[in-house]
Amino acid sequence: MKHLKIIILGLILNIFYYNLFAQNFGKLENIITEAIEDSIFPGAVVCVGDKDKIIYTKAYGNFTYDKNSPKVELKTLFDLASVTKAFCTTFCVMKLYDEEKIDIDKYVYKYLPDFKCNEKEKVKIIDLLIHESGLQSYYTPLKEETREKIIRTILSLPLAYETNKESVYSCLNFVTLMLVIEAITNKPMYEYYNTNFVIPLKMTRTFFNPKEEIKNECIPTTPNLQGIVHDPLARALEGLSGNAGLFSTAEDMAILCQLLLNEGTYNGKEYIDDATVELFRERNSNSSSRALGFDTRTQTGYSSTGKLFNSGTYGHLGYTGTSIWIDPVKEIFVIFFTNRVYPDDKASIREIRPKVHDAVMDALK
Repeated sequence: MKHLKIIILGLILNIFYYNLFAQNFGKLENIITEAIEDSIFPGAVVCVGDKDKIIYTKAYGNFTYDKNSPKVELKTLFDLASVTKAFCTTFCVMKLYDEEKIDIDKYVYKYLPDFKCNEKEKVKIIDLLIHESGLQSYYTPLKEETREKIIRTILSLPLAYETNKESVYSCLNFVTLMLVIEAITNKPMYEYYNTNFVIPLKMTRTFFNPKEEIKNECIPTTPNLQGIVHDPLARALEGLSGNAGLFSTAEDMAILCQLLLNEGTYNGKEYIDDATVELFRERNSNSSSRALGFDTRTQTGYSSTGKLFNSGTYGHLGYTGTSIWIDPVKEIFVIFFTNRVYPDDKASIREIRPKVHDAVMDALK
């Protein structure tokens, strides 16, 4: 009986704590509600947490601008776009780094012999991670190109600029990293990701290529794309790519954020070595704000994180209107998912993102 009373008291305190914080998020809620009314995006989810708990989470709006379309819920699946780069591909690289199966200072061709052409023999794994490889920013496949042909084409492309002379954000860097991961593990990257993170962490709403029966639970990115990846290159790669393709919920991604805030540990189990987490989250480029696979908060001028996050903040944006930012000093993460590309990819959330993050930090004061 005494044990039951303690449990009930704990639940009451948790509810009180959550409601206390929730009352402070009025400004944030106004910003998102107004953005929906202004047709910046039809739907969104925000999740704020620290290393131990979720402080605030809420779903907003509808799947489309039709008010009769499904309401966005916390279980709604979002096309994460380039958030895939940081919270899937980079996680796989970190795990392989722990297992001493990948050396980030090693040349890419040591893992992918076909990459050694067109003067690419000096490109290292780290150059892919910080977007200084010299690879062009994107490749748009032709209609008739198969996955195999696209991969052969990407591996054979010449450099667009001299390695390490500048930083050019490139989806091809992370397609190449996926191929490196698959060459090392001898299995598709998504299988390695599932085995090491998704399944043991019980991330039951995280997928590449959601099954047909749950596509209606995915928020659409165009009138014709629901549960199918928005990015043309990832779509041509059959939805299995290192640059985009992951579908998930804010609550599932919160697990990975807490894992990082706990230096690689979640629920008492170590998934990534703490030194590896520290290494990968630190800015590593002299030409940009890039860390190893992650981006970091820009020091001057515009930042999507607003004005109140610390300089060590790291995370990533996604083209579809998604973002995850983690402040390791304040030990806070903010997940902000939208489908801003719906219906015609004309809306921009550039002005909304910093307002959202500033409102979160104001609420937490």
